[in-house]
Amino acid sequence: MDEAVALVVAAPVVALALWAVAFAGGQSSSQGRTAVAAELAARAATDAGLEAADTAERIALGATLAACTHTDTVLVHHDPGVSAAVTVACRIPGPLTHNRVCVTGYAQARPAATGHVPAACPEP
Repeated sequence: MDEAVALVVAAPVVALALWAVAFAGGQSSSQGRTAVAAELAARAATDAGLEAADTAERIALGATLAACTHTDTVLVHHDPGVSAAVTVACRIPGPLTHNRVCVTGYAQARPAATGHVPAACPEP
């Protein structure tokens, strides 16, 4: 095989490999940001009163702005000043139309603790 033919064969393979690396990196970033956003939103909702759902939505949107094309937030549980749970659904940018990651974050005031667990994504 001469060099010109090898280059024509190798170019698409290299382009596909670079795309796969960028896609996997973008998906990993979106998953990480969604987990952090869910915890931050739950912590903010715990401290909020009647506007807990709105507060959680604004916090989650701000935390996922660079990593998600669309963010949905649902206040799952709210006990003002005590605990809260928030589910955040992030639509990941890229060629796959229904590529989403969903995480439920939870927080409690005393003892202070936060965490997150993967959640089932609601139907679009």
